Amino acid sequence: MADAGYVPPPSVGHEIGVMFGFMGAMLLAMLLYLMLWKAGQKRSQKKEDQRRAVLEQKGIPGMGEKDGVPPGEVRHQKA
Repeated sequence: MADAGYVPPPSVGHEIGVMFGFMGAMLLAMLLYLMLWKAGQKRSQKKEDQRRAVLEQKGIPGMGEKDGVPPGEVRHQKA
C-alpha cells in the first residue's frame, strides 16, 4: 500500500462551522446579558432615586452627604 500523505478528515468543514456557530452563540449571549444588565441597573437607579426623594421630603439629614460629610467639606482626621 502506497503512502498517500496527509489526508484531512472529511468533517473539517463541519467542525469549523460548529466552532463559528458556537462563537456566534456566545456573542449573542453576551449581548443579551448586557441588555439585561443595563435594564436591571436602570431599574435599580430609579428605585434609588425614588428612595432618596422620599427621604428628602421627610427632611432626613444626610442626603447628598457621603460618610456624614456634606459636599465640599473636608473632614480632618485627629492625629
